[in-house]
Amino acid sequence: MRCGRRAVLAALLVAGCGLDPTISQPSLPAPEPDPTPSQTAEAAEAAAAVAGLVAAIEAGRSAEGAPATYPAWADAAVTALGAVLDRLRAADPVAGGEPVFDLPPHSPATPPPAGLEESLAAASTAAETSLRRAALAAQAQPLRLLYASAACTSRGLTTVGAAPVEGEAEPRHFQGTTVAASLPIALSHSWALIYGLGVGIGRLDGDDPLRDLGTARLATAKELRNELRNALPGVAPVQPATFELPTAMTTSEEIRAGWGALELGLLEGLGRLVAAGGPGRERWLELMVGAADSVGAMGRPLPHWPGWV
Repeated sequence: MRCGRRAVLAALLVAGCGLDPTISQPSLPAPEPDPTPSQTAEAAEAAAAVAGLVAAIEAGRSAEGAPATYPAWADAAVTALGAVLDRLRAADPVAGGEPVFDLPPHSPATPPPAGLEESLAAASTAAETSLRRAALAAQAQPLRLLYASAACTSRGLTTVGAAPVEGEAEPRHFQGTTVAASLPIALSHSWALIYGLGVGIGRLDGDDPLRDLGTARLATAKELRNELRNALPGVAPVQPATFELPTAMTTSEEIRAGWGALELGLLEGLGRLVAAGGPGRERWLELMVGAADSVGAMGRPLPHWPGWV
């Protein structure tokens, strides 16, 4: 039996009345929300200690007996510590970025009851201790160096001295290194310092007080050289006869500036060792943070992130 054309069209129209024109897609799960960033206990503790150092410095502005240079020094110190706090409050302290964690509440700045020097020393030591603890707990090399660098900054603010200055380098992620690769670099910086100290001492007048400073530092620098050399596996490299000096070292001022630059270079070499870690990381950290004292003794200001190059 043949169906006419009209009958076929009518049947299609009737069937079409029950069709849903909506095109259905398979259901997709809702996207998971971004995980809420969490601050490590070490970062929170370090941030609180650094904030306490900032409060102590601010309180010193109204302390009796504060030196005339205190306001400018305090401004520079707070700026350097502010850079540290911004990093500690970021989701990734090494990469930086917008702070996402709040600062712990603290009391308004009031004149220190124990005296300015005692207050600064106590707050500086507390911040340094907390940052060193965080450095030793850090697993990633860049984060370890970040905490160690901040510990150097806090150590340099124990007294009113050379104000921190903005440096050319800042924390960033980098490819890891090893202790074996870092030891020769730190050793070469100790050699350069020893050479520069010897040149400077030989050119200073006998009654120049800088001569005594250089002579004392030469003895400790040689001890450090021996320690680094003994830590090297295998045969130690041969020390070059001469090194390029950072200044002409023809005057007392140039000699002091040159020594300061060499001390900062040594600190940077030790910073590489700290980042590498290893079984001796606690000793490397002690040497790096202590190097901040040697830089300051030469009258050279620390950059905001000492140890980063």
